[in-house]
Amino acid sequence: MIVFFDIGFTLLGGPSQGPAARLLSQLGLPTNAKTWLNHLLFATPLHHPEELADHVRRSYGLPVSQTISFIEELWDNQAGESFALPGAREALEQLQQAQIPFAFISNIWAPFLRGFMHNFPLDFEEYPIFASFQQGCLKPDPELYRIALQRTGYSAAQAVMIGDTYETDIAPALNLGMKTVWLLHRPDKERADLVRVMNRTQPAPQWAWATLEQFTLDDLLTLLHPSIG
Repeated sequence: MIVFFDIGFTLLGGPSQGPAARLLSQLGLPTNAKTWLNHLLFATPLHHPEELADHVRRSYGLPVSQTISFIEELWDNQAGESFALPGAREALEQLQQAQIPFAFISNIWAPFLRGFMHNFPLDFEEYPIFASFQQGCLKPDPELYRIALQRTGYSAAQAVMIGDTYETDIAPALNLGMKTVWLLHRPDKERADLVRVMNRTQPAPQWAWATLEQFTLDDLLTLLHPSIG
């Protein structure tokens, strides 16, 4: 078996307002630019703030000084604002001790991935990371999951996906035949999907936790081998 984790707000916390919303607000961009910005941030291999600033400046005709100064600040802050969520380190340590392989599948941009590296340095170095901005595709696109399964050598039936967002973490994993754990530490954000799951208008995950502090190896093993539960 292999366990896949989302990163943002599953293992790693950060600002309540995402980078696209902050760029819209600070640079005075039109609200309809948010979709374009999200794709630029999370599905484009940008490795330096100057690259991002150049895309934004050329697309919206903004002054160079205004654009680069804020983007450099945002870029640096995003890494420093990140923090490990309760139970995250302990969950990964349990898997390490049990020698159960794991990896990461995440819609993420370069600065936040740097924050993950700072908070989880050993996991960053030793375990596969399938970051959307590096792979050029965003969850819920199943391609990001297919890439992760293919490169780790596991079938969907051998995999568990743990994430905090139904639309991007749980639904695509279920559709591929993976087992899922829905992390519901932000239930207000997930309210609409919770209602649909409760009304059985969309499929339910196999398990749900309020926080990763509820993580147990026994639960994971039961997901893949129900007869032992």
